[in-house]
Amino acid sequence: MANDGGNGRSTDSDGSSELRIGTPERQAALEALETHMTAKRLNTSEYEHRAEACDRARTQAELLRIFADLPAPHPHLPPPFVQAANPADSDSTPPMPPSVVAGCLTLGLGLPVAVVLGFAYDLWWVLAVPVAIPVVMAYVEQLRARPVRRAPGSDTPTPE
Repeated sequence: MANDGGNGRSTDSDGSSELRIGTPERQAALEALETHMTAKRLNTSEYEHRAEACDRARTQAELLRIFADLPAPHPHLPPPFVQAANPADSDSTPPMPPSVVAGCLTLGLGLPVAVVLGFAYDLWWVLAVPVAIPVVMAYVEQLRARPVRRAPGSDTPTPE
C-alpha cells in the first residue's frame, strides 16, 4: 500500500483506493459487534479481539474485513467520494435555464437602450418593456414547471 500524498487515501497495488475512517465509523463498528455478541455469534474473547481490531483499523477495507464472516448488521460507512480529475471539469451547479439567460440579456441590453430612448425622445414608458419581458418569461417558466394533477374520476387537469 502506498500513500498518495496525505489526501486521506491509500492505494492498493491493484490501483483501488481505500477511504480512511474516523471515530464515528469505529463507533458504528463497535455497536455492530455488540449486536453480534448479544446474538451469541461471538464469544467474549472473539468480541475483544475484533474490538481491538476496530480500534486499530485505519481504512474502510480493514474495518469491513472484521465483519467478513458475520451476517448483518455491519457498520454503516459513507460511500467513497470520487473527485474529478480536473475540478474545473465538474459542474457543481445545474445549467442555467434558457429563460433566465434570455431575461438577463433583455435586462442587460434593453435597459440601457430604454434609458437612452427615455432621454432622447422622452419615451420613459419604454423602461417598462425590458423589465416586463423577464417577469413574463419567469411566470411562463413557473407555469410550465408546475406539475398538473388530475382530479379522481375526471379528465380535466387541475394545477397544484
